[in-house]
Amino acid sequence: MAIERLLTGNIGAQVKDLLATEDLVIETFKDLVKDELKTYIKEKVDADEELKGEIREAVSYYFHAKARSIYAELKASRAAARLGLRMLPDDLQGEVGEALVGLFEKELGNLLEKAL
Repeated sequence: MAIERLLTGNIGAQVKDLLATEDLVIETFKDLVKDELKTYIKEKVDADEELKGEIREAVSYYFHAKARSIYAELKASRAAARLGLRMLPDDLQGEVGEALVGLFEKELGNLLEKAL
């Protein structure tokens, strides 16, 4: 039986299955450690109202900065698109502009659907 497995290659498959199970156990253990650390950190933060407020304020600043960064990127993209349109021949500007508007409307619609 062992010789058959060796000759047919089934031992290799069994070793792979064993290693895959081992990886699963390792990943599960890592997740358990992360959960314990999260619980420990949350308890420390909940015990200190001043620290909790400071963290909330920092997170708020962070998200506002991210929103401003995204807004700046949108404005730069709009300016780049307008510049690109201006570089086109006059007879193509309207057609390409309408295509761009349609594309942005579609993408914005998809984004809003995901967000809501």
